Parts: sequence; structure tokens; C-alpha cells
Amino acid sequence: MNKENLTKEYKDIIYKIGYYRNKNNLSARDTSLQLGFSDSFINRIERYTVELKVSTLLKFMELVGITPFEFFYPNPDNFAKDKELFDLIISLTPENKETIIDLAKKLKK
Repeated sequence: MNKENLTKEYKDIIYKIGYYRNKNNLSARDTSLQLGFSDSFINRIERYTVELKVSTLLKFMELVGITPFEFFYPNPDNFAKDKELFDLIISLTPENKETIIDLAKKLKK
């Protein structure tokens, strides 16, 4: 793999693997072994010498106990609170959603 030709999005995905791996106190070696690969596999992914497969990414998400929605969320540190708010909004009536939207617009100013 040529690191210079990788997209920002691909690099962001690899960064998030490291983020969630560290958040779960997993070394690259332990992560590799728990996913069923050689002990240096995750290091090679994080150094861009091996291309990440979707199936491996899904296994990784399962290992660290997150959903694809959480993995791809733009700000993982805010995910829990944002999801709580989102779940509450989903349960509102259309009229109440409009009220929340109006309030959020006023708060944003």
C-alpha cells in the first residue's frame, strides 16, 4: 500500500482502530491474536502495510463492543450523550421535534 495515496477517510478509520483499541486497553498484539491473526497483524494495518478488510473491521468492532454507528460517529467522546439525545428525539411527536429544533437553533446562536 502506498500511504501517500490513501484517502483521509481510510486514514481516519485506521486512527479509530487505534483509538478504540487503546480505550479498551488492548495492545496491538492482543488485538491481533483475539481477532485470529498473527501477533503483528494490527501493527501492520496501523502502519498501512496491510489493507484492512471490512470483515476484519466488523470483527474488531465486535471485539471492542461497539456498533458500526458508534465506530463511524464523528466525535467518539460525545457518542453516549449524543445517542441519548437522539433516542429521546426519535420518541417525540413531530410537533415536539419542531419545538426541539427551534430551541436548538436558538441555543446555537
